[in-house]
Amino acid sequence: MLKRIQNYYQTFIDYFFPSVKKEPYQTDEGAFHHKKIQDYGIDLRNTELPIEQRAKAAVSMGLLAYTGGANAAICASEYIQDLYDIFCTQTISTKVRIQVLQGLSCICYINPKNQRQAKDLNLINILLDHLDEEQESASGNACITIQFWICCLLTVLCSSTVPCITAVHKVGGEKLEKKLKLLSHMDWSGWPNNYAAVLFSLLGFQRLQNISNV
Repeated sequence: MLKRIQNYYQTFIDYFFPSVKKEPYQTDEGAFHHKKIQDYGIDLRNTELPIEQRAKAAVSMGLLAYTGGANAAICASEYIQDLYDIFCTQTISTKVRIQVLQGLSCICYINPKNQRQAKDLNLINILLDHLDEEQESASGNACITIQFWICCLLTVLCSSTVPCITAVHKVGGEKLEKKLKLLSHMDWSGWPNNYAAVLFSLLGFQRLQNISNV
């Protein structure tokens, strides 16, 4: 299952960020990644900058965390709290919210330590709350796009960390199962994968559904 999720997410990176190449970790490249992550971290934390510029820094930081390997992801973990705080800001635009989701997805990709840190910040609860809120308050493509990106990030968080899977089950329950089933039947054209369906399967809902049908 982990290998399957890795393939799904590699497809996601190649699709949305075709210029990004993941290279084996080397000392010089590691120093470069760390320096750039810290530079973007300064922008991310600079509350005098427009929120849009800070969100762009989040995306760039996430890509550096992904391409730089485990050590770069550890460096970027320092900023998970900052990304969480921005995401929880009620007044941010859909574009900014999506960019924060992108940054968090890359930072947490196949990194159990960062995934657990995000979980400990209560991010899973916030994501599931937004999954419901977007349905109630947003409209049209904006609503759908945010929901799809939340599915992407939840897939990343659950890809290799059992406590995250447990937390999603505990918080989401049957309501989440129904929501993912609904989202999985929506039009995911333009996306590399149907992440609602991937998450539905990863959480074991498909297996439980098959058992109930026996």
